[in-house]
Amino acid sequence: MLRGYQPRQIGIVLTGRLHITREDFDGKRSLIAAVTPGEIFAEALCCAGITESPVTVAADLDSTLLLFSFARIHTCQNSCSFHTKLISNILRLMANKNLFLQKRMEIVSLKSVRAKIMRYLESLGPKPDQEFTVPFNREEMADYLCVERSALSHELAKMKRDGLLAYHKNKFILYS
Repeated sequence: MLRGYQPRQIGIVLTGRLHITREDFDGKRSLIAAVTPGEIFAEALCCAGITESPVTVAADLDSTLLLFSFARIHTCQNSCSFHTKLISNILRLMANKNLFLQKRMEIVSLKSVRAKIMRYLESLGPKPDQEFTVPFNREEMADYLCVERSALSHELAKMKRDGLLAYHKNKFILYS
């Protein structure tokens, strides 16, 4: 789905990964979210009746999607149980995404790069002293945290030196 197009379908990622990006007036691209298997996209745009998408959704990896028309999501006269279940599931997914976006706003509103990194890594739910994987490379992680890649790399190196964490590429350990 490209920026400027009218969203008419809700999608579910079955395999792969999508990136939702926004481009500013200068052409700088910002990573809004990564959508992974089991997650939905374009639901808020469709529900809000947006006529021109402000974002682009593109596959980051080879992906398989299930797309269905938003216009076909309704309660029918027979009050079918599957329509009720579909609407209930979509509302639950939208509520969970809302909570996720609130968490992200909390992260990017922090003042220091170190605080943003720590809050983001902690939000992934790792156990202390156990390795976990971040779903982004450095450029994507910098975009996600709204910081420059060089500032992110510099701060990660300082945090490693200070004994707060260890990392290699997208594998991290947070020390207790």
